[in-house]
Amino acid sequence: MVEISLKEERLPGSIQVQQLQESFLLELIREDWLSTEQARTRLRQLKLSSLAAEGLRLRFAAAELKLPPEELSPASRRRQQAAGMNFQLACRETAAGWKHIYPFASEANSLQLFFLIPAKEGPEHADRAGRFMEELGQRLSTRMEYECTITAGAELKGLKRLKNAFASCLCALGRGSLPEMQQGEDSGAASAMTWLTPDEERRLLHLIGTADTFAFGQELDALFGPGRQDAPLSGFQLYQGLRIQLLLAVTAGKFAFRGSALSKYVWNSHSALAACITAPELKEQLSALGLLVMEEVQLARQSPERGLAEAVRRYIERNYGWEIQPALAARIFGMEEDSLLRHFKQHVGMQPADYAVKIRMGRAEQLLPDVSLKLSDLALLVGYDSPGTFVSAFKKYSGRSPKEYRERLHRNR
Repeated sequence: MVEISLKEERLPGSIQVQQLQESFLLELIREDWLSTEQARTRLRQLKLSSLAAEGLRLRFAAAELKLPPEELSPASRRRQQAAGMNFQLACRETAAGWKHIYPFASEANSLQLFFLIPAKEGPEHADRAGRFMEELGQRLSTRMEYECTITAGAELKGLKRLKNAFASCLCALGRGSLPEMQQGEDSGAASAMTWLTPDEERRLLHLIGTADTFAFGQELDALFGPGRQDAPLSGFQLYQGLRIQLLLAVTAGKFAFRGSALSKYVWNSHSALAACITAPELKEQLSALGLLVMEEVQLARQSPERGLAEAVRRYIERNYGWEIQPALAARIFGMEEDSLLRHFKQHVGMQPADYAVKIRMGRAEQLLPDVSLKLSDLALLVGYDSPGTFVSAFKKYSGRSPKEYRERLHRNR
């Protein structure tokens, strides 16, 4: 277990900085990233070094606001939004009182908030997640008119198992408990939650990303076909289904070139999966989700000069903070490097590396008005390890240095 400093690693004041940090935590779950070291580098740039440590043990907790059916109708959208904002505010206020508990939300569902909780050493930190959840429950019970569900997944070790840990949290959220075994560092539950290694995840992402419906169906048959057709769905089978759902959500987000509707739908499907009673029912729902996602993949691949190029553009826009070499992008999208570069240039008008710089500079311009943010920290936030490299890139892009740009902004106010 890694020892975490008691000093909070937050940069001063800026809501935009906190949004960048939260956004990256979400992207770690719903994006296709190949390098653990890349993820660690980006965490350090965002002043989240405690999450980049070797030997890190972590778990996810979740809170969900349960609105009655009449409040979920389109006619009640304003009340739903108000309830969601109040719910998230109460959750964030609670998390702010705990060092190194990181809240993040998805735009796909404002009635849910997740928390990444790294383990801390010492008896005084025992059951830290449980004590946090108890405090959160007390705050929500006094602030919210409707019922709230609060739960946590298994504690697992390492960034490589981040998605596994998150899937276990979704499983607990759907069923109210972890699969059939008690939580704990040495428990069978934590061991079971390591199902799906990084290599196996890469293989499944590849067959979904190449729209291999036959192979995907075989995978589902192997996982959920054997046994009695009327046997109750086990908690571990639900976990496996939710882990596959995350892979589908990753692919849906990666190949989305016609908007985010499908990505949001797949992301929110965990509740429907958790409602399944038998393994065949779960398999049927996963098969339907898979067909939707792979249809989007096929559409993108049928028009690489538009569909795939737009998908790559959106990927760079979301992941501008780390270096995306053309070879890496080609591998992620299952393309030849030359083909990717040609189609991207036709669609966007510039090479991927130049587009990433453009996005970084745009983010820098958004952050520069915050005078509490040092330029050296700002450089890290937009993806540059060296302040000098950032200054040179910004001056080339805008015609003035970041310091001059900031000073001009404040003179003109």
